[in-house]
Amino acid sequence: MKSSRFVASLSCLGVVSTSFLLSSVASAEGEGVADDLTSKGAVNVNEQRPSLPAVAANSPSGLFGTKGQIAISSDEGVQISTKSTSGVDGSSNKFTLRPAVDYFLFNNVSLGGMVGIDYVSASGAHATTFAIGPRIGYNLSFTERFSFWPKIGASYSTTSVSIDSAVAPGAEFSASGSHVALNIFAPLMFHPIKHFFVGFGPALDTDLSGDAKQTTVAGRLTIGGYL
Repeated sequence: MKSSRFVASLSCLGVVSTSFLLSSVASAEGEGVADDLTSKGAVNVNEQRPSLPAVAANSPSGLFGTKGQIAISSDEGVQISTKSTSGVDGSSNKFTLRPAVDYFLFNNVSLGGMVGIDYVSASGAHATTFAIGPRIGYNLSFTERFSFWPKIGASYSTTSVSIDSAVAPGAEFSASGSHVALNIFAPLMFHPIKHFFVGFGPALDTDLSGDAKQTTVAGRLTIGGYL
């Protein structure tokens, strides 16, 4: 029994020693990169965030997220499409626009908002959705060209649907509804050059109100620049 306890104690001591050694090596490597940046006259943008890799403040990723910066982007770009189905009369058209503006109140902390317009028409019927809402984000730079910029916000949207009498004679009608939704978007950002970025990541939109609540999970693209 004593032998087993002794072996267990040695095992625990070995795990603790290994963990300490790995932590020390990782810390030393991080300090080495930071020291290298300092020797080159470059400032480490993650100096106050030692858990992140050292990134030069004058690099494309290091420049992004500076206090007072304005980022202009579109979370889904502009989409104009026409869809037709073989053997079915008519076609559908869709137009989507979602521009956004974010202002960095502090280094890496952004406050912004988005506006969305969706228009779909098909065989005498059409639906229009208008959405607007605020959001807050936090940017983490981890290489000279990549960063992570998750954002969370809420939006209010209204949708109106209309059907022409030509589709259903005597049944022409229009209806509308509104929703409040929670919006989460966590893109991995690529900064090929200064003042320009492209990002892609998971997005979640879920209705918090309304009779027919919907939840959308998707991969979303963002593209834009900053001033």
